[in-house]
Amino acid sequence: MRLLLLVSGLLVTSTLLSAQGRELPPKLIVQITVDQLRADLMERFATAAPGSGFQRLMANGVWFRNAEHRHANTETVVGHTTLSTGADPAVHGLIGNNYLDSQLPIPVQVAQGSNSQSIVLDVSDALHFATQDATSPLLYPDGSLSSSQDGRSPRDLLVTTIGDEIRLSRGAAAKVFGVSMKDRAAIGATGHAGTAYWYNTEASTFLSSIFYVEDYPGWMRDWTNLQLPAAYAGSGWELLHPETDYAFADYDDQPWEKNYPGWGIVFADHLFPDPANIFFQAFLQTSPAADELTLSFARALIAGEQLGADAVTDYLAISLNSVDYIGHAFGPSSLEAEDNLKRLDAQLGAFFNHLDHEVGLGNTLVVLSADHGATEVPGYMNARLRTNVQLFDYAEVEQTAAVQNFKAAHGITDPISSYTSPWIYLDHPLLLAAGADPAEAEALIVASLRSLPGLAWVFENDRIAQGDLPDTHLGRAVTANFLPSRSGDLYPILSPGWFMKDPDPLAGASQHGSPYAYDRHVPVFFMGPGINPQTVYRKVQTVDVAPTIAAYARTRLPSGTTGRMLPEIFD
Repeated sequence: MRLLLLVSGLLVTSTLLSAQGRELPPKLIVQITVDQLRADLMERFATAAPGSGFQRLMANGVWFRNAEHRHANTETVVGHTTLSTGADPAVHGLIGNNYLDSQLPIPVQVAQGSNSQSIVLDVSDALHFATQDATSPLLYPDGSLSSSQDGRSPRDLLVTTIGDEIRLSRGAAAKVFGVSMKDRAAIGATGHAGTAYWYNTEASTFLSSIFYVEDYPGWMRDWTNLQLPAAYAGSGWELLHPETDYAFADYDDQPWEKNYPGWGIVFADHLFPDPANIFFQAFLQTSPAADELTLSFARALIAGEQLGADAVTDYLAISLNSVDYIGHAFGPSSLEAEDNLKRLDAQLGAFFNHLDHEVGLGNTLVVLSADHGATEVPGYMNARLRTNVQLFDYAEVEQTAAVQNFKAAHGITDPISSYTSPWIYLDHPLLLAAGADPAEAEALIVASLRSLPGLAWVFENDRIAQGDLPDTHLGRAVTANFLPSRSGDLYPILSPGWFMKDPDPLAGASQHGSPYAYDRHVPVFFMGPGINPQTVYRKVQTVDVAPTIAAYARTRLPSGTTGRMLPEIFD
């Protein structure tokens, strides 16, 4: 039956690929997503030395230089899931890292181990994390479970991923895995099938949840027992090359960089403390160590699970997050960001060599892209270009005279709205309890927004639902991010370069999440057997990645795919 489905459903794709004289499908597909890798950063900072990762991709793969995300909310889970499904967030469901969901199921009790009481997590009226699932607590190496609040699964993912489709087509013999420092990245890239692993700072290793695993394999326990994170203690993050090789050598102390206690803003202070230090894990993540640990775990996974060892196609999603952690802390234009890109270039080169040795690059399809880009720090922009870019403080909206008068008239002392990227949510229960009209409150919020500098557009929920948006990039991008049960009341878009102020004084110096080019423009590479190297300048979109992988692997398209196959991969 499976063979009949494959032959009947994929006849056109199979004919197209066999015409190229390639022995397909590949033994292994490795889809790498580099968190916050804006398209220009590779050539700007990476060495591109012979044998380096980026140089190898540029020389041996198809490089799409004009690729972009077409959705408005350029955040981690949104981008990873779009790349793995070929669907817009309005279709795949993960519209943001956090949202309110009016259709969450009634919460259930989940036992938290024999020595603890059951805990009920009710998030039906609270902020919901994209991969949060009270029924799927994390499994620790000792067999205990996390709290249900820390439970994670792809429950909110509404469509299949490329890994899911490979499993559906090839059956249990197809091994499907994902690994990342971030749970939302690993789950969004992996999907429902296989196993997603993500780093847990409490356990100091990569874990999964009971949605994916009942116990851990020996190779995973062996990697944990190596205690590689702890080995960084007492060492420091030093420059990979002589200072003269760095464009930002003279800018290792910029006023907008975040001075985390004990980590500092200059390389001389980037020292890893004892693992017992409460900031030790945060420092690992805000350094190249995050990617080093992720790739080390990926190597152990490839060997332990014997990926690519037989004729059945296996799939491995790898999300690398150091660029994002460092970009947030120091900005994409910093000495730290520059050194990390050089290190990532070398790390990818070593990993490709490892793949070649263990599986053979002649048997492997490698796909690399990014979940989003990044804006420059406003201070950097203003210093270099004499602009006047600032942070938008949403708290000022609630302080406008119109909103204050409205609240006083109805006896309301609490905020009537809140901003949770990318949406503004009105507090409907509070307003109704006070006898206030939510529509009047919404109009006041819109007027207050428009009175403040830095706002470009604000779109109302009902207008988006009715398709009453301008036929522009911004209108289409917001529509691509709209799912009624999870979307808020208002979608504000700030002026280019602006982003929302975080009330946390140690929040990132730089952000992402806008529909502008600096957040949308990402690299896309395909490198594998039978793929003719070339550089492509026509515009492509990240929804095109998953259907192209599906065609190359001779499997069904992920269920929500709206992208197109990229013909250059089959030339």
